[in-house]
Formats: sequence, C-alpha cells, structure tokens
Amino acid sequence: MLPKIETPWLTSVEEFMHRYHLPLMPVIWAVTCIIISVLIIIGLYSYYSAEKAIAQQFNRQQLGLGKQVASRIENFLSETQQDISLLTSLPQAQKLSWANAEETLKSFLDTLSGKVEFFIFQNDKGDFLCYPPPKFFPPASAGLISPIYLEKIKKEKSPVVIEKIKEAKTSAPSLILIAAPIFSGKNWQGILAGGLNLEILKERFLLSLPLGAGGSSWLINQEGVILAHAQTKLREAKSSSGENQFQLMGERLFRLINKEMSPDKTGLGEEVFTLPGEAKEKIKYLFAYAPIKVGENSWFIALVTPYSEMTQIVWASFKNSVFLLAIMAGTLLLGTYVGHKINQSRIRAEEKVKWSEEIVKTQNRLQILFDGSPDAIAIIDQDFRITMVNKTGLNWYKKPLKDFLGKICYQEFQGRSEPCPNCPAQETFKTGKAAYRDRASLLVEGVKKYLQLYTFPLPGQNGEVQEVVEYVKDVTAEKKLQQQIIQSERLAVVGKMSANVAHEIKNPLGTIVLNAELLEDELSRFGAAETEEARQILGVIKSEVDHLLEVIEEYLQFARLPKLKLELGNINEVVANLLFFLREEASERKVLIQEELANILPPVLIDAKQLRQALLNIIKNSFEAMPGGGKLTVSTCHKDGRVEITIADTGRGIPEENLDLIFTPFFSTKHGGTGLGLSITSHIIQEHQGSINVKSYVDLGTVFTISLPALSKENHLPSSEERKDIING
Repeated sequence: MLPKIETPWLTSVEEFMHRYHLPLMPVIWAVTCIIISVLIIIGLYSYYSAEKAIAQQFNRQQLGLGKQVASRIENFLSETQQDISLLTSLPQAQKLSWANAEETLKSFLDTLSGKVEFFIFQNDKGDFLCYPPPKFFPPASAGLISPIYLEKIKKEKSPVVIEKIKEAKTSAPSLILIAAPIFSGKNWQGILAGGLNLEILKERFLLSLPLGAGGSSWLINQEGVILAHAQTKLREAKSSSGENQFQLMGERLFRLINKEMSPDKTGLGEEVFTLPGEAKEKIKYLFAYAPIKVGENSWFIALVTPYSEMTQIVWASFKNSVFLLAIMAGTLLLGTYVGHKINQSRIRAEEKVKWSEEIVKTQNRLQILFDGSPDAIAIIDQDFRITMVNKTGLNWYKKPLKDFLGKICYQEFQGRSEPCPNCPAQETFKTGKAAYRDRASLLVEGVKKYLQLYTFPLPGQNGEVQEVVEYVKDVTAEKKLQQQIIQSERLAVVGKMSANVAHEIKNPLGTIVLNAELLEDELSRFGAAETEEARQILGVIKSEVDHLLEVIEEYLQFARLPKLKLELGNINEVVANLLFFLREEASERKVLIQEELANILPPVLIDAKQLRQALLNIIKNSFEAMPGGGKLTVSTCHKDGRVEITIADTGRGIPEENLDLIFTPFFSTKHGGTGLGLSITSHIIQEHQGSINVKSYVDLGTVFTISLPALSKENHLPSSEERKDIING
C-alpha cells in the first residue's frame, strides 16, 4: 500500500467536499478551468485592447505620412505653376514665333529640368508645337488644349492645371499640363504649357513612401479617376467585368471618402474590401487620406495597409506574454493534476487492494460453483477450441485440464474428425441464442452415456458471440430408470400373456406327442420297408413338437422369472463348468474357446444356476453369430471393486441401430428366434445388482461385459442382515 502524502490545500478542499457531499475531482477541475478562463479572458482583452490602440496609432501615423506627401505634391505643382508663369513673362516667351519656338522651348526645358518633361507652345490660331516631340500626342488637328481651357486661361490670365487621362485602348499615358497665358502688353500671344507624366509623380512621391509589404498608395482626382497608384504586391486578380483589383479598390476608396467622409479634409478609418475572383476573399484594411489642392481642382492621396500587417506587429510584441500565460496555465493545470493524482493514487491503491480481494473472493466463488457443478461444463471459442472444462468434465474423461486446453471439442469429446451434425454450439454461434439437444450421447471410457446438452452464448465487447458455454447433464441414470420402468411394465404384461398362451398350447402338444408315440408303436408291427416313409414323417412331427415345447418352456420361464437366491459363490467356477459343458458343441461348430480367468477374484453373492443360464444365453448367441466357426474368448477380472465377466466373439456383429434393442423382449433377428434369451439374461444380471454392456462391430465381432459387485473384503462373509439388504437391493 502506498504511503499517504499530505497535501494541506488539497486536504482542506477534500474536507470541504466531504462536508457538503460534493465530488472532489469535478470541483477541482472546475475551479482550475475558471481560473484559466479568467487568465485567458484577461489576456484576450489586453491583446485586443492593444491591437485596437496600435491600429489607431498606426493609422494616425499613416495619416501624418499622407499629409506630408500631399503637402509635397501641392508644393511641387505650385512651384511648377509659378516657374511656368515666370517663364511667360520673359521677353523670349513674348517674342515666341514659329521660327524660334523650338530653340526657346529647349532653353525653357533646360531651365525646368526635373520638373517637366516637355513644353508646348500653342498660338492664338490653335496651332501648337511641342518640344521634344512626343509620340503619344494626338494629331495637331485634334487640339491638345480644349477651347474651354483656352478661354479660361485668357480670361483669368493665370496658370491652369489640365489633366490628360489615359484613354482606353491607347498607349498614351496619363499627363498633367500646366498651362499659362502669354501676353505682350495686353495682346494675347498664345499659351505656354509644361507637360508632366503622372508616372513622375508616382516615382517621386508614391513609391518612396515607407509602406508595408501589403501597403498601397493612391492618387485620385475629384471625379474618382485614379491618377496614380503604387503597390508592390497587389495581385492582378480579375473580376467578372475584367477590371483588375487596384481599379476596383481605388473606386471603392473614392466612393467611401466622397460619401461617408469629406474629400476636402483629412480622414482615417477601417474597411473590409472583397477582392475579385472566384474565392471572393475579404480583407480588412486601415486607410488614411489627405486632400491636395491643385489650382481649382481637388485631388486626394490615400494610404492603405492590410490590417493583418498591424496584427503581426501586435502578435510579435504579445508573443512572449502569450507564451508566459500558457506556461502559467500549464503550471496551474499540472499542479492541480499532480496534486490530485498524488492523493488519488493513494485512494486508488486502497481501492485496488479492496477490489482485488473482492475479485479474488468472487473468482473463488465462481470457480467453486463452476467446479462444484454435478454436470459437466466446458467453454469453447469460435474455432471450437476448448478454453475451460470444470472438474466434473475432467472426471468423466480422467484427464487433466492441460490435455483439453486449445484442443478441438469434437475431437476430444466425441472422437470425431469433423463437427458433430446438428451441433448446438454451432447454432448458438450463428444465432446468438441458447440451444438445446435432448439425449445427445457420447462414449466415456467405453460406456455410453445419455446426455442433455445446453449451449449459452458469451458475447464480446462488440456484441458478437466470442465463446459458448456447453452445459452437459448426464441423464443416463434417469434414462435407464425410465427404460426399467417401461421394461417392467412390458414384462409384466408379456409374462402374463405368455403364461396363458403357453398353458393353452402345451396341453395339446403333449397329446400330439403321446399319439405320435402310440402310432410309432403300431408301425413297429409291420415291416421296416413298408413303414419307412411313415416313420420319417413321425420323426419330423416329433422334432417340430419338441421345438415348440422348448419355445413354450422359454415363454414359461420368462413368465415365471424366479426370485434369486444369492449365496457366496466363485465366478471362475461357474464360468469354467459352463465352458466345459459347451466344449463338445463348440468343437462341432468349429469354434475355439479361450479361457482367460483371473487367478484370484473376490467373493461375490450370486445365484449360480441363474447366472449360468444368463451366460449360456449369451454364449449360444455367440455360437449362432459364427456359423462358419470362429473364436470365443471368456475372461474374468477384478476392477474398481467389481468382478467383470467378458464374453467376446469374432462373429457377424450387431448393427449399431439394433444395439439398444437386443435386450427388448421378443426382439430377434434370427429365423425362428423368440427374442427372450437376452431379455432374461438382462433381468438376471439386474437381480444380481450388476450391469451388462455390449460393444459390437459389424463383421468383426461382439463383446458382452457383465459387471457384478464384489464384497469389500476378500474373506468377509456378510451377516444375515447384510445379505438381506444385498438381496433386496
């Protein structure tokens, strides 16, 4: 038994549980789970609070970055407007003509290198000249600057920013034109416009932004047109309408800012965008935007970052805290578990000892019931192999248990090479129900036993029958008693009938014999030759009448079965005298008689005359079973307190179906037989308190074994009271 380990806090909890009749283990685990749940809730609350705070801070930083970029773009465009306006006031600009336009524009481009990519001069007639000549402008007849802008520039006399957005199915990029009027005095000479590709703004201001791996920036005008965007890892997924992801996201940003916020002010927020494609993936973003004043137009720049990048930052900072929380929860669980297990191990050890004693006690009880059953019990598995036999079954076969375990049941119990026909165990395995076979039989040490066989299923964990219990009840005694009762009733009826018939027939037969003898005397007066035929006929009559008288005598003997007079006798002497008397007849029948008599036999109470008659009936049947001669062996022996007489012949044998009928009155397979000899023999042996058994094999021979009770001591003579008890059975 394990020593008791004291755990103060656990002991206090146990006392509290015992006082209020609460189960210890569930309460301990419930308290532990509550503590861990509180820790987890606190951790989650801290995590999400930090995540929210960091997201707001991150978005504010993103907004500050957007303001800086918006300011830089505004300053850049404003400076460019001032520079172009300043150029228009120079004498070179006021003296522009087709002759010197290209040279003048070249000098202007050198002056504003890095701010504009080309210059355009358009005169008052609408003709224009571009330096350097780009390949992507429309023909001159189309007009680069619309009449609306021309009128506006003339009227306001100030620079104007013109957006030239890339049109579908063209290779022309999106441009910005900053156009300023040229006046010579009050006379309008034309327009000087500096051109800038929007990719320049993208490279100078957007791509340089310190965005995350999934961050993006957008430059959108007041009409929702995307002027420029920058994102390194934006997927080119296509929607059902063919629009790509950045186009859809830009439009969504414009609608969101224009509708729910104010495009003229800075702002920030969170939004879930559904990406195009079959998966319809939804991603949460943080966005911030700032307006850009471009002349009379309003642009805005929007910065967008996936929320997941921010959560990765939060997780990186909280990872150690989560790990520490997990260690705390694990330590708490482990401590609770170990403390409980230490105490439970003691309880389980005590319970194990207690249950072990109960199991041993129960096992002993079951074993006593199993082995104490007066009937044989065996357990067999699905392969018909024996797994257990009780003591009664072992005593039947005089074998130890080890000789049965693992052996095939029908081989060990029945001596068969294949399963028994109509086997009840086989039926139980198939149906899962108990089965019964009445009066099944088997041979145990050569003695036939009549059995009642019951089989019961032993199901396994899955409900399938794994083994079968065979309960075998020996009903040989009951069957023999039943047969004796039937036999006695039958003998009483037959005996009474036989006596009446025999008496009625015997007297006429006596008269026939007397008259035949008188007729024979009369024939003796005549000559032998003349009466030869008549004498033969009389001989046949006398012979048949003598046979009838013998049959009648057997009937009368059967009807007058005598009460035995038991006296102390010598079995060997009775057998030897009978065989000596029969040797001459045996010689005539060519039968060799072999005596194998034991040297010393215990005394037996017998009626020598009746026993001699019983043996004579058996030996006569043996003679008749060997019509061509053979061998008759008669032996005696002392075995298990009984004297046995064995009579074995080498005759035709008895068919198996007739073995149970040979002692039945009037059953005979011989022509002219009465069927009373063996019935009388059986009665005589039973009156001696003995038994008679027979084994027979067709064409090999038959063996009769008579067993008589011997006295307990070889030289002991029973008293008158003992002899009376023996005689009365």
